[in-house]
Amino acid sequence: MLADYGQMADLYADDAAFDPIKVSYDRPTILGMAGEVRGKRVLDVGCASGGLSEAFVERGASVVGVDLNPRLIERARGRLGSRAEFRVADIAAPMPFLETGSFDVVAASLVLHYLADWGPPLREFARILRPGGVLLISTHHPTQDVMIATPPAPYFETVLLTDTWRKGGREFQVRFYHRPISAIVDALADAGFLIERIPEPVPDPTAFSDRAFYDRIRRGPWFLFIRAVSPPGGERASG
Repeated sequence: MLADYGQMADLYADDAAFDPIKVSYDRPTILGMAGEVRGKRVLDVGCASGGLSEAFVERGASVVGVDLNPRLIERARGRLGSRAEFRVADIAAPMPFLETGSFDVVAASLVLHYLADWGPPLREFARILRPGGVLLISTHHPTQDVMIATPPAPYFETVLLTDTWRKGGREFQVRFYHRPISAIVDALADAGFLIERIPEPVPDPTAFSDRAFYDRIRRGPWFLFIRAVSPPGGERASG
């Protein structure tokens, strides 16, 4: 979905600095699931302009960020300089520049729903995580996909949907994949991950100036958050 973000990379980066969905809902939940990261090595998958990467760095982690969009990687490097490492990379493909068992945490914040097949990236995350390492995921909640889509999306299928985003006075068509929760759980299990926690945070009302939008997302989970662990014995999924 590179073209979707190529047209709005700078607008997306600017918006991410104050978007309450990211600043007060997604990012705090990812950091909360991560727990203490001081001295740990973190891979920020789909790092965009580096907002989450910066939060990990400020908590004492050593961070590598990857994103498919070159302009967003430029923004991340400009934001953090030498405090973190950033690479342009496609997480749907192998990432041989990342050593096996070299990370304590992989954070995949709002990125996996752009992929039709979660198998290859999840297997790659399992490879680069040390035994017992942690995978943190946030993704579109499948029940919200069904409500947003026009015409309504079939819940039990994996289908490509299109949403309209409004940024900087312009409209952008953004495509993503809906899949049922059972498909998400199966993909994690097939890659060897054990789901440890699925938090359902309530958004902070003080962060939202648009009360109608807050009331909308308060009625049910907007994102699905998952904390999973790689096999403690060092087993790796085949494939």
